Amino acid sequence: MLRRTVIALVVAFFCSAVVLPSQAQAAGKIGVANPLRLSAQSDPGKEAEKQLTSMFGKERQQLEKQNDALSEKARNERAQKIQKQAQELETKGTAYTQRLSRVQQAINSQMNDVMRTACENYAKKNGYDMIIDASVVMFYVQANDVTSGLIEEVNKVWKSKGGKFNLSSVK
Repeated sequence: MLRRTVIALVVAFFCSAVVLPSQAQAAGKIGVANPLRLSAQSDPGKEAEKQLTSMFGKERQQLEKQNDALSEKARNERAQKIQKQAQELETKGTAYTQRLSRVQQAINSQMNDVMRTACENYAKKNGYDMIIDASVVMFYVQANDVTSGLIEEVNKVWKSKGGKFNLSSVK
């Protein structure tokens, strides 16, 4: 669940176009990247998954365990008690979702910064006028896929920025 959310956030980033100066918008060399693979195989993507699991994994497991305990038989036997527990679980789940969302937004913002910088660096070094999200392209020649090179560049930028997410301001 956490990995899919991180991937969805990365995809959302790539869906927002990076506008280049008008001279660079003329027909030219275009690279295509797979943001799902970029997120899954890059160090910040792996760190995001690790961070979210570390921060929310136990809580998610506890919530799932409590949810499983609310079986149909238990509801029939202890209807009022179970109803109260269900409301408490819902409240905890809502609070969890809100906290998770805040952390994911902070991580997404920092990942967007790393990926944007990496894309700019890679494009400049390799003569690309544009790098676009492969998931929004109907067809492209596989030779235009620059994901592997971008993973290396993302990892370089990530390390240059300290190799950690700053979540100190997120509560």
